[in-house]
Amino acid sequence: MNWTHVKLIFHREVRDQLRDRRTMFTICILPLLLYPLMGMVMMQVAQFRREPHVNIGVVGYENWPNDYPLITEHPNDKIKWHRIQSDNAFLRAYVTGQVQGSNSNIESPTEAVQQSGTPAIAEELLRKLNADAVVWVPTRFKDSIAKESLVVLSNQRWERSHMASEFFNERIRDWHANWLRVHLQQTDLGASIVDPPQVRNIDASTSIMKRAIVWSKILPFVMLVWALTGAFYPAIDLCAGEKERGTLETLLCSPARRREIVWGKLLTIMCFSIGTALLNLASMHTTASVVMSRFASLGAVDMVSEMGPLPLQSMGWLILLVIPISAMFSALALAVACLAQSTKEGQYYLMPLLLVGMPLVMLPMIPGVTLSAGTSVVPVTGAILISRALMDGEYSLALLHLPTVAIVTVTCYLLSVRWAVRQFESESVMFSDGERTSMTQWIRNVWRKREDTPLVNESILCALLILVCLFFGRLAFSGMPLSWAGIVQSTIVIQVGMILAPALIMSTILTRSTRKALRLHNPGAMNLIASILLAISLHPTYTAFASLVGAEYKLGEETISLLTQFDAIIGAAPIWSVLLVLALVPAICEELVFRGFVFAGLQRNGGQIRAILLSSLFFGLSHGVLQQTITASTIGLLLGWIAYRSRGVGCTIAFHCVHNSISMLIVAHSSRGSSAPGWLTWAIANNNGQLCYSPSWQSISVGVSIVLMFWFAVRNSDKLVIGSMESPITKQSSLGFTRVPVSSK
Repeated sequence: MNWTHVKLIFHREVRDQLRDRRTMFTICILPLLLYPLMGMVMMQVAQFRREPHVNIGVVGYENWPNDYPLITEHPNDKIKWHRIQSDNAFLRAYVTGQVQGSNSNIESPTEAVQQSGTPAIAEELLRKLNADAVVWVPTRFKDSIAKESLVVLSNQRWERSHMASEFFNERIRDWHANWLRVHLQQTDLGASIVDPPQVRNIDASTSIMKRAIVWSKILPFVMLVWALTGAFYPAIDLCAGEKERGTLETLLCSPARRREIVWGKLLTIMCFSIGTALLNLASMHTTASVVMSRFASLGAVDMVSEMGPLPLQSMGWLILLVIPISAMFSALALAVACLAQSTKEGQYYLMPLLLVGMPLVMLPMIPGVTLSAGTSVVPVTGAILISRALMDGEYSLALLHLPTVAIVTVTCYLLSVRWAVRQFESESVMFSDGERTSMTQWIRNVWRKREDTPLVNESILCALLILVCLFFGRLAFSGMPLSWAGIVQSTIVIQVGMILAPALIMSTILTRSTRKALRLHNPGAMNLIASILLAISLHPTYTAFASLVGAEYKLGEETISLLTQFDAIIGAAPIWSVLLVLALVPAICEELVFRGFVFAGLQRNGGQIRAILLSSLFFGLSHGVLQQTITASTIGLLLGWIAYRSRGVGCTIAFHCVHNSISMLIVAHSSRGSSAPGWLTWAIANNNGQLCYSPSWQSISVGVSIVLMFWFAVRNSDKLVIGSMESPITKQSSLGFTRVPVSSK
């Protein structure tokens, strides 16, 4: 790579962006104006903040004990009491049912509420009495407080009425505690028996540490949203904007390679993304300092101690967080912006990108989510939790998980850059005409231009459609009683109807060859045998990995209970039916879809790595439980590699079927309490009624798996082909060289 070209392109793009007034306003001016204006509005609104007061009417207050009054006249009381006479006309109409047009003699307000049948009557009474709530005191309440019930009429859909109900319940609890304390003083027990033990809280944190904790939960979210926004708008202008201006063709014809152009544009986007985030941070810090100093002068000391200006040390950790995340967002924004043919079209791609990144940014804000081995492998989330740990002073915890977070972040960044480079190298992406056609014409074009394998977008659409079907399908089956017949029914419907059927329909309609679209090729006997042996030898490692995932991501009690019932049902069912329904059917359906139709489309144009990664991701997401998603995605990487090396789904179906069969056999025998056959005792042991692998076989199986995978790589290295997008004259192989047919002389 020629970094001189990268530098020239970088300087060119920066100058162009600095000339764009809209970009400069969004990235530079808006952050400087937004937070001061928000602070000004906050201070204006704070002037109108008043302590809420509610009106509560009391009927029959003469029945209240005279020695212990409920109503107290205090100017700062949150409740304004109104005594309502029992002969009030509106009240009498409500209690006797005359408002409803009924002449029935209803003697209590409780009966009136039950017989009215509509809240309109109660709402009318509250309005007529000008009260947020009405309390009835029974006639005999003075003599038997514990036996009589106070009736409170309120309308919970009214905010003031809801507050009145809450305030009254709080006042009754305080009144009862005082009443009980007075009565206990008259006995030998003493009033202190109802008083809780005194607790003296000692806070070891300082006000600066408290502010750091509060800001560490808010600022990463705000900064990363602005970093993504600051990356996307320049990316749109550098791609779709140049397409509209007609300057992109000139740049692509220059001596700079596509990779160098991408790096030049990427550095430009990174500068503006980081600059936007830092300007927002500086503006928020300055505004918070000014606003909180104002609140401190007004006496809000507690608020200032918790929401004061951010400590400078914490700002430094946030700056370190912004740099790698902005780099990753910049690469993603550049790759996505390449798809747009105009700036207007590019605006539509911002929301999907935000929807994908928002859950990763909001996940650390959920209470209880802390930095651990499980959260450190989640992109963006791990980086935010690292910065929070550093801001909280937990340096040892941050250093422990820093390598994992760094590896995940760098990997995501490199994959994003690779995607952006591939986008720039694709002529169909950079020079698409973007013509608009009617739906009828579009359907005709799809039918006429069918090929042997699906397109990339068709494969992704199929996978997303399957995930949506699985979501609603699992919700529909969730209420069914757990039985073997229900398991068979749900498995067949989900596997055949919701996973396999969409792929079969799309392969029939969108491709010319269903066999090639599903990658149904003869894998060879040796490859099949190697796949079966690899599934057997790799199962102990998979089991150990699944145990680690389960230990890191704990299952809920309800899920554990369902799995226990599932294991018992599997143990009682015929073993041949278990293997048929839960091993063979999922292996065929899932492999034909994810390593067949989806893989075939994603593999086009030399996208082998893309096909392996995305097919494994979709395969993992098709499993409903988080732990299964992680383990299935991991094993899906190996299945994708085998599918790529063997050029079909035959080997992966064999691997998948054997893998599922071993798992079901272990569950069935463990549920029945039976031991492994005598000739397998060296590999499988019995641990408290559960079958597990012996340490010796676990060690041996790792070596056997490595040998088999090496054999796969060497044996099939000269048989690799790519999709049907190859030219009949010159075909670029997946290994990167060019095969030119030799002409006879």
